[in-house]
Amino acid sequence: MNVVVFACVHNAGRSQMAAAVFNALADPGQARAVSAGTEPAEHVHPEVVRVMRERGIDLSSRKPQRLTDELARSASMLITMGCGEACPVVPGLVREDWPLPDPKGRPLEEVRQIRAEIAARVRVLLEAKGWSRARIRAAHAGDRDAVLALLRAAELPTEGVDSHFATFMVAHDPRSPQALSGVVGLEIRGEHALLRSLAVGKGVQHHGIGSALVGRQLGEARRHGVQHVYLLTTTASEFFAKLGFERIDRSQVPDAIATSPEFAYLCPESAVAMYVRT
Repeated sequence: MNVVVFACVHNAGRSQMAAAVFNALADPGQARAVSAGTEPAEHVHPEVVRVMRERGIDLSSRKPQRLTDELARSASMLITMGCGEACPVVPGLVREDWPLPDPKGRPLEEVRQIRAEIAARVRVLLEAKGWSRARIRAAHAGDRDAVLALLRAAELPTEGVDSHFATFMVAHDPRSPQALSGVVGLEIRGEHALLRSLAVGKGVQHHGIGSALVGRQLGEARRHGVQHVYLLTTTASEFFAKLGFERIDRSQVPDAIATSPEFAYLCPESAVAMYVRT
């Protein structure tokens, strides 16, 4: 078992969020995380408890603990977050520093930004180590039926999926690659692209899979020279706003996107148009 210790000063904010996100996204058979602080507080910061509860993670009963040399020695990796010289040095232990601001006392929107940065860093770490509960990869022909099933379960349109399937991404359990837990599509239209068909299985929602899928597709968009990515949503505008998307009027959508079936007739007029610069 690989043990990652996340350490900050008070173990009441950054390290608590990181360990919780790590354990939600990691394959429990390969890795787990613990958190600690050099000067542990009495309780987790209330603003941290609140923004993590928005992601389905309850930190209200977590008790900050002290970062000891013994705890550090039990780990295979130590990730520090601002404890500086007070963090223990363990010979042979892989150590990495994530320079993140302390969320204590900050407005909720800033705490959410810190949460998003931590989640992004955790996902990169898990992908790099091969410890992710759900791996993300390009969809292949054998995924078609599972992808369509996910979209139908989420009550999303399936028209046009086959035409753009080559640019779809899926999330899967590494122990069972055909058991898909999420999907997202990308229709590339010149310097613009349409993000579509984002669906996550009901049993694994609030585990960061949707955010990871969107992040991967935005990276693909940049790789293909896309400057703007658009989408329509009826229920998830707040989710996409937290990923950097902005609401816009449909009249602002370029013709290359506005003429797509998704914009033209598949989604209702009540759907919210959003975009993000890559």
